[in-house]
Amino acid sequence: MVIRYTCGKCASVLKISDDLTGTDGKCPKCKAKFKVPAATPATGDTAKDDAPVDSPADVAAPEHPEETELDRAVAELIDVPTEVTAQVDLSAMEEFEPNSGHEAEIPAAGRTAVIPEPEAPKPSVAELMRAHEESQKKKAALKKKDKGSLEAAAVAADVMTAGTAASALTRTYDKKRSSDSDAAPLTREERRQAEQRDAAISYAKKAVPALAGMLVFGYFLFRWAFAAPLPDLEYVTGVVTRENNPLVGVVVRFAPLPTAGGEALENATPSEGITKADGSYVLFYDPDNAGVLPGVHEVTISTSSGAVYPMATQDQKKTVSSDSRTFNFNL
Repeated sequence: MVIRYTCGKCASVLKISDDLTGTDGKCPKCKAKFKVPAATPATGDTAKDDAPVDSPADVAAPEHPEETELDRAVAELIDVPTEVTAQVDLSAMEEFEPNSGHEAEIPAAGRTAVIPEPEAPKPSVAELMRAHEESQKKKAALKKKDKGSLEAAAVAADVMTAGTAASALTRTYDKKRSSDSDAAPLTREERRQAEQRDAAISYAKKAVPALAGMLVFGYFLFRWAFAAPLPDLEYVTGVVTRENNPLVGVVVRFAPLPTAGGEALENATPSEGITKADGSYVLFYDPDNAGVLPGVHEVTISTSSGAVYPMATQDQKKTVSSDSRTFNFNL
C-alpha cells in the first residue's frame, strides 16, 4: 500500500511506500524532516485520508485481513497501486512539486528515505560588501607592489645606463692612450680631468656662438638707441680724371663749411667716396647712407695713402643743392 502524507510545513502531499513506516524522511520541497507514519485504512471518510499525519503515534497500523470489492473501488478512485512498489535507486528520485502532476516515490531500500540536500543559502549584502572590500584591498596591494617594482627597475636601468656610459668613456680614453705603445693606462684622476676638459670644450662650442650673437644684437641695439636722426641729404656723383684718363681708387671728400653768417651746419659730417675703374664715384654720408649735406663744401682728392692731389681754385669749393649734384674733376 501507499501512505499519503501531507507535510505540516508546506502542505505538500507525498506518496510513500508503506515499507518505510517508522523511518526518517525529509520533504523534497521545504526540506522539513518528519517521521513516516503508518498506513491508514482505505475505507472511511475521504477527509480523514487526506489529513496530514504529524507522527506515527497519531495513526494506528491498518488491519486488512481481506481486501473487499469496496476497497478495490476506493483504490481505483484515489489512484493507489494495489501492489507494493518495486525497489528503485535512490539517486533516481525526483523532488515533489505540488500541482505539477509528478510524485516522488520514496524507496524502501535501507529502510531510510533519502531526500536531496538543500541548496546552499545565498550570501547576504553585508557578506558581499565585505568580499568586495577585501578584493579592492588585494588589488591596491598588488598595484602598490607593481609600482614599487617598476620604480626599482627604473632606478636599476638608470644605474646600468650611467655605468655603461662611464665604461664607454673609459674605453675611449684607454683606446686613445693605448695608440701610443709607450703610454701607461689612464689613472682615475687622469680620466676625471679628461672628462672635465671635454665638457669644457663642448660647453665652449655651444656658448661662444650664443655669446657672439648676443654681442651683435647688443651692438645694433645700441646704435639704434643712440643714433642721431639722419638729416636731409643730396645724392652726389661724378668722375675724376687726370689728363683725360680715369683715376682709380682715389678718395673724394666733401667737407661742409660754415654758413655765410659763420654758423656751423648741424650734423656737419664730411661725405666721402672712392673712384671705381671708370673714375666714377658716389659720396656716402656714413657707411650705410649715400648723400651729402646741402651747402658749401671744401673738396679734397687724395690717394689711399693720404697724399692730396693739387686742384684748381674753382674745384676746391663746391655748393651742393637739389639742382647741383654732379661734379666732375680733371686733375
